[in-house]
Amino acid sequence: MAKRITFCVAGRVAVGCATALLSITTVAACSGDGGKLPPRQTRGTESPRSPGSGEATEEAPAWSMDNLPPGVDFWAGKVDLAVFLCHVSDAKTGGCSAGAVTGTQRDEIRTALQAMPQVKHVYFEDRRQAWELFRVQNGNTPLVEAMTAEQLPESFRVKLKDPGTVAAVKSAFDGRPGVASTMTQTPSGLPTGPGNPAAPPRTGMAAPLTPDRARRAVLTVDDVGPGWSAGALTDTEPKPAAAPYSGSSGDAGCDRALQSVPTGPTRVALGADRIFEQDRTGTQLVASVQVYEGDGAAVQLAKSRAMVTGCADLDLPWNGGTARFRAIAAPTVGEEAVGMRIVVNQGGGPKAVDSILVRMGPNVATVSVLGDVDVDPTALDRLVRRAAEYLHTAVRN
Repeated sequence: MAKRITFCVAGRVAVGCATALLSITTVAACSGDGGKLPPRQTRGTESPRSPGSGEATEEAPAWSMDNLPPGVDFWAGKVDLAVFLCHVSDAKTGGCSAGAVTGTQRDEIRTALQAMPQVKHVYFEDRRQAWELFRVQNGNTPLVEAMTAEQLPESFRVKLKDPGTVAAVKSAFDGRPGVASTMTQTPSGLPTGPGNPAAPPRTGMAAPLTPDRARRAVLTVDDVGPGWSAGALTDTEPKPAAAPYSGSSGDAGCDRALQSVPTGPTRVALGADRIFEQDRTGTQLVASVQVYEGDGAAVQLAKSRAMVTGCADLDLPWNGGTARFRAIAAPTVGEEAVGMRIVVNQGGGPKAVDSILVRMGPNVATVSVLGDVDVDPTALDRLVRRAAEYLHTAVRN
């Protein structure tokens, strides 16, 4: 039975097996138990309220859960910056060195945000509101049934008078006591092209990263936390991306899902990756950034999404063995994000990889945990958000 650790539990998987699986892209969000919230609302949300004060920070933008497409970030295009507060599960470093955010710290952060001349509005999102948005954005899936509000972080969402000042505001709160991380919000949250639900999102204004920028966007050992060691940063050579699956599955629903996704080349032009190993257990974690040619990144994520929605838990032929696919949780970051668990059995026993990918234009950041392990979804969520932040910074700069 798996044992839970900070990001994942003990269980070593050969890097050779991991390499074959890590080139697959994916979508999703968090898991856990207990603490379910009431059934979905069908009206607009109430104003986000500040815990402990009983006062509304600012009225949230009007929205309807019934009209929010699955996979779309509600805050995309409405705010410019997210400030995530320290959760009890966060590593005790930086702004979280004293543990979870306190009520006093929360109020001080809110007051400091409102006092900045660049800030127009500050919205507070508590865990219940975060969970409700997560539930709507992920639709009727097993992920929602497994999710709890307590696993999600509280956050302030910040609208600026001039989005061009986001770097100054962001730097003022990075590392502040009570702040786990900050993230610049991207303007796009739609996972599909305009007027065509089956089309992949276009690369938009996000330019392909240069090799140097791709390297700088890869997570470091400081991001992963104490108790981990990091291997050397390795460049990715140009190559075709591995397809999640091809051929006939033998299941009509799975085949329909695969046939409905866009087609097109999925070739990786460049990238970089780093392997981390937990000193105590040998558990491995891989962080990578890859740049695809053309719309390849969007096509690849669309294919992966079809696998976890239309072919979940089917034993499919895979390189002389079988593979089973399942969605895992992923935060709503970047232009889209996908989470996938792949369990491959090629005669030597099952080997698993959990991957969460974040796309911005042709650029994809991936965080993968190697092994048939019980992943701590809250800690992994924080790491993926940091990877998304680095990717966004590299794209903007």
